[in-house]
Amino acid sequence: MNSIQIFATPIWESIFPSFAENREQFLNCVTEFRRSNPEGVSKSNVNGYRSPGTLTRETAMAPLFEYVSQMALKAIFDMQLVNCDIALTAAWVNFNESRNHYDLEHVHQDTFSGVFYLQAPQGSGKISFTNPGLNPLWQGSMLVDKKNKFNADRLKIEPKEGQVLLWPSYLAHSVESNSHDETRISVSFNLICIPKEYVEHTK
Repeated sequence: MNSIQIFATPIWESIFPSFAENREQFLNCVTEFRRSNPEGVSKSNVNGYRSPGTLTRETAMAPLFEYVSQMALKAIFDMQLVNCDIALTAAWVNFNESRNHYDLEHVHQDTFSGVFYLQAPQGSGKISFTNPGLNPLWQGSMLVDKKNKFNADRLKIEPKEGQVLLWPSYLAHSVESNSHDETRISVSFNLICIPKEYVEHTK
């Protein structure tokens, strides 16, 4: 008997290649950005600091944003989307500084979303992705012996410094709290894909 595997949801993972060279520059930039925007924004974050989404304007972060745009081009190819241009629509920095800081389950807009871990001490909260194919009516959830790609209700990834994750923005996710009171710093972002045919038409 053959199985037909359908409706797969990809997550792309990479290590930012020039992390060591850019780490201090990035840290200085996001620290100053927080100082300039002390009130932050309240969305999915609980107790943690989330900046406005205008981190895209900071030239110091350009190497990172160029890299994630290249990742998105690979994602477009893998998902067999039409030929597109990539635009970064928003980026913001998150500071999670205690066991009481976490993010509720949520989804993003646009085409792709992602996160870059700038500072992630061991024991930092995992990002948890929810399986979009399961729902509470499926009684098979109570019968799972060993979790695998067919039956797991969620996938948890422990953050690593320099790591970049990218996923389709429809994928629901949350962030666990740290197991310590050290600071985890991450940069989240959204990207939109604009068909080149549309771009040419509007010129």
